[in-house]
Amino acid sequence: MYLTSIGRRPRLTLSTLVATLVATLATLLPASLRAGPAYDQSRPELEAVLADLIAWLPGGWDSYPQVHFERRHRVPVEGEHEHWYHVFERIDAPQIGEVVFYGQINEGGRDAPMMHRTQILYKVWIDEKRGAVVINGQGPANPEKYVDLHLHPELWGEVRMRDPDAINCDFLWRRDGEQIFGVLDGKTDDRRTGGPGTCSYMVNGTDVRFIADAEWVLTPEVFWDYDINLMAGHQFVGRKDRTHIRMYRARNYDCKVTDASGERSWSAYDRGAKFPVKTGDGRELQLMLLRAPLPDAAGKGMFDRLHFMVQKSGEDAPIHDLEFEPRSAAVAMSYSGIEARCTLNPARFVAAKKP
Repeated sequence: MYLTSIGRRPRLTLSTLVATLVATLATLLPASLRAGPAYDQSRPELEAVLADLIAWLPGGWDSYPQVHFERRHRVPVEGEHEHWYHVFERIDAPQIGEVVFYGQINEGGRDAPMMHRTQILYKVWIDEKRGAVVINGQGPANPEKYVDLHLHPELWGEVRMRDPDAINCDFLWRRDGEQIFGVLDGKTDDRRTGGPGTCSYMVNGTDVRFIADAEWVLTPEVFWDYDINLMAGHQFVGRKDRTHIRMYRARNYDCKVTDASGERSWSAYDRGAKFPVKTGDGRELQLMLLRAPLPDAAGKGMFDRLHFMVQKSGEDAPIHDLEFEPRSAAVAMSYSGIEARCTLNPARFVAAKKP
């Protein structure tokens, strides 16, 4: 659930018309005939959901493991998923609420530029009547001042939502098995016409209807993000195949690399960090540190391992690959005059050091 520009004219496709028709038909069904479970969670259960949200959400989440798998093993019909590095941090901002998170997306990885209009402040509370933990999200006023807000606690006490009274949709969080999940809901009945899990409203007093359909699924290690926005039947956010972007918790590593260029430091992380190197015979290659669920050498199954790879620049398949336990405290490799050793850095966020 992030804000994006709605100034572009979206392209009308058959899939968006079908999605809009399905959402409209859902509103014509009595509640007893709509698919999906019901939830009846008590105050203590909701407090546990909130505690898990506070414990699990903060950190960096990267979708490169999903992208890497798709490039090497199976590309979806619509094409590979976006590469997002999604940051969340709980911030001390009593001017907004008791429990507040800040989030932003860096498109292309941790060290890539921030994606436009993805800075969001999230206010969180328990609503016993609706049986859910509620999140309201909105961008900050003066967003340019608060880029990388998670790294600037001196600004937390002054940041404010742009216009909290204009928020139309709630994000309702509950537990389902060992995971917690959030789906959208309109704040009032007239904003629930798109069916369960959606929020819809007329845009700025016009006859143009906006529909948002979103689901987030969270565990301590994995964060799935499904987010669809339509306006006047045109989809302008999300994938046409309606699949999740799968993000994985990133852990930071401090590395020392020695190659033909000398000795250097590398501030890495375990979800696809890259570093340029030169072999003893002059080849320009790159290192990659990647923890990801991938098939074994025979192409079967999915196994969570930490890979320390040597690759040709711009290629995903490795020419040298060492495997380690997923949460290894230290890893090392040696290849053709390249020596590298990385140790786990427990800090949630670190300032990236460019090679």
